[in-house]
Amino acid sequence: MANEVLVKVGTQILFADHSGDWAGGAAKTTLEVGTPTEVQLDLTGLTDTNGRESAKADLGATRAEAYSVMASFEFAATPTTAATVDLFWAPSPVSAAANGNPMNIDGVDAAAPSGIGTILELKSACQFIGAFKTTDDPTTAIQTGFVGTLFPSERYGMLLVVNESGAAFHTDVVECCVAFNPIIREVQ
Repeated sequence: MANEVLVKVGTQILFADHSGDWAGGAAKTTLEVGTPTEVQLDLTGLTDTNGRESAKADLGATRAEAYSVMASFEFAATPTTAATVDLFWAPSPVSAAANGNPMNIDGVDAAAPSGIGTILELKSACQFIGAFKTTDDPTTAIQTGFVGTLFPSERYGMLLVVNESGAAFHTDVVECCVAFNPIIREVQ
């Protein structure tokens, strides 16, 4: 009998402002599945051309080979059609927040770059996940979509979000989150 390779659902990793605004999102826009592993990322008021780094995440000693990355964002003004919010993975082989990070970033929820260099240099030191394409929907519309697939090179890392949308993020980020959904192959 031949084997089948199936995909099963693992524990989601959810980047959001868990210490402040995050409330799980509205029914149509929430990306939260089950009981995710929470990682702090406060996108409140993130202005155009600037970035934000998450706290350091631990993908686990036995982790998925790949993660499907989805995002929900709310803007304070109408963003430019087909502009982007770019997402990067700042990999680290070390569990301690401030150690082993690209461009010496801090490993805590902070404005980017928190270490040395510029935002452009930090982006080039990270793994590109994908570009969230914006629409010209008004500020009350939460935009949700697929960003890309991440094949993380290290167990630990930080999410880097760079706003290139032409508008700032909303000051109330109840709806803003990025979900890493593990893609786990299982042979049966």
